[in-house]
Amino acid sequence: MPDKYSPKIVSSALSDPFRVIEERGGDVCKLSALAGIQPDIGNDTIGLSAFVHLIDLAADELNFPEFGWVVGANFDLRNIGDLGQFILEAPTLRAALSLFRRAFAIVQSDSELLLTVNDDEAVLSYSILDLNIWPRRQDAELTLSLLHSMVKSVAGENWRPTRITMEHDTSAIWKNARYGPRCPVEYNAQSNGLTFPARLLDLPMNKEATSHFQTLASALTNEATNLQREAPVTIRVRREVIRRFGRESLDQTEIAGALGYSRRTLRRRLVAENRSFSSILSDCRTHYAERVLRFSDQPLNVIANHLGYSEISAFERAFKLARGITPAQYRKRFSI
Repeated sequence: MPDKYSPKIVSSALSDPFRVIEERGGDVCKLSALAGIQPDIGNDTIGLSAFVHLIDLAADELNFPEFGWVVGANFDLRNIGDLGQFILEAPTLRAALSLFRRAFAIVQSDSELLLTVNDDEAVLSYSILDLNIWPRRQDAELTLSLLHSMVKSVAGENWRPTRITMEHDTSAIWKNARYGPRCPVEYNAQSNGLTFPARLLDLPMNKEATSHFQTLASALTNEATNLQREAPVTIRVRREVIRRFGRESLDQTEIAGALGYSRRTLRRRLVAENRSFSSILSDCRTHYAERVLRFSDQPLNVIANHLGYSEISAFERAFKLARGITPAQYRKRFSI
């Protein structure tokens, strides 16, 4: 049932955070217990929420606000299994990033990696498609740092991104010449993103790439697709709604089609899980608004537009119906 479902990440992804914690003199067992994680990484998966919590706890406990960025910069892709190994064997950066994007669900569920190219500019973006996992500052910086490291491996040691965007309000990386990306960083953005020249995508990643890479990449992509389809329909709709915020239509028919259903079939499958499309959409909008109102200073009209409301008044009415107070009142009462 959907209420028993929770996003997962492969437990082997703990290897690098644990290593950095120990290098900084931290107590892995203590931090793991606080995050609700067994420090034995022999299990296949752990809760994504617990992983994200651990990264934030480590940064605070170690008084090391650059923790996530440092872990990502030194992350060994082989620690996430076959996918990481095959990424390292890709012939070009484009092939490596494309495989990572398409098969990301093998490593981490309810999340999205996106690669978009417009003219001579490429953007890598990352998001978690579960609004209950919040805040997630260190996790976002870890993942962008890992992507930054992949681009840097082909572009050269002195390469710098064009810019980085973060969904959280601020952090230490923008001013840290030793650990940070050494480029403009925009906070309170709609997504976590890394922008760089598109020409870098065609640089060689592995000059000894085998002829079997494409076959292996297709197999991993199919495995990831099948994993995503195993989730309850409610969860799949929720993912698609959150993924589309600020980017695509929230029309029920279009979302049904994206999931491989007709509108009627989607409605029937949701009824079987005691849910409706309208209730899922409303919940996603309300939960997203709550987090942004609490943790950022984004204007109400920007939030309303991102959530697909035609007018700010429609957003205010819907939020008040769900929470009993207006968005402005909620921000005044609960903002951090």
